[in-house]
Amino acid sequence: MSILKFELKKEHIELVKYLNWDNLKDGTISTEPSEPFGSNNSYDDMGIILYGKPEDFDPFNYDGDEIGNPFKWSLEQLEEMETLLSELPQAIEVILNAQTFEPGMYKTRYNDKSWKKIK
Repeated sequence: MSILKFELKKEHIELVKYLNWDNLKDGTISTEPSEPFGSNNSYDDMGIILYGKPEDFDPFNYDGDEIGNPFKWSLEQLEEMETLLSELPQAIEVILNAQTFEPGMYKTRYNDKSWKKIK
């Protein structure tokens, strides 16, 4: 019997707090055409949630264009955000099933989905 394992990270929990639940459709998080965190740029939304706002950020002088864009995410940050976004549905399943917001490694049987923390 197959065992599924998933590491619930504090970053998953932070992102779930800011998830725009209006974008939940058919049991999946919709990233098109609207975005999961409310604006039309998931990277900027996630970057602010995970890394904070840039010092020179002015929300009244920013329209999402590259000109004057204070968001300069590194390749590593962009890759991390992409991974976290792809893992978010699994993280939500673990949080809801295990009824916890505690980071750690969780496991379940493939056919069961009763997530239990293992460390």
